[in-house]
Amino acid sequence: MHPLRYMLLICLTAVLPQLVFAESDVPGWGKAKWGMPFSEVTKLYELNSWEAGTTPISKLKKRIKIMGHDFGVAFYFDEHSADGKLYKVVLAHFDTTNGDAAGLVSIKNILVEKYGNPSSFVVSGEMKVSRWSKSAGELKLTTLTGNTVMCAIEYLSVGPESEKL
Repeated sequence: MHPLRYMLLICLTAVLPQLVFAESDVPGWGKAKWGMPFSEVTKLYELNSWEAGTTPISKLKKRIKIMGHDFGVAFYFDEHSADGKLYKVVLAHFDTTNGDAAGLVSIKNILVEKYGNPSSFVVSGEMKVSRWSKSAGELKLTTLTGNTVMCAIEYLSVGPESEKL
């Protein structure tokens, strides 16, 4: 084999798997990115008015479906204003009818496929918590099985405080 072709083959063998299996970062959720003002997020998603309380939270008007399960979506901002900056998004599903917990494994598999293996995994009774730490954000998957099936997916900015708040 020609030496130049051999070197090219070695380089492709080293680089190609990294490109194919590159793990995603967590720069936000969906089209919403960390630090994006509330006024911009409302152009992307149809949100309800601010939730009551001191924490600036606005929820998506419609639930989303993940693996056949309905999830509510809450957007967290640093202040109650059009200029409030996004720093966290939480998706939550609750089922008190002894629903299908097997679908929760599929949700974790989707996250592993996109973000790689979690950096930590803790089991405490019927609760399982998986965490992914990336340069732009963290992802936390919490599932609870038993009489109530719960699944929460939390996306959180990890930028400097000055950027996220």
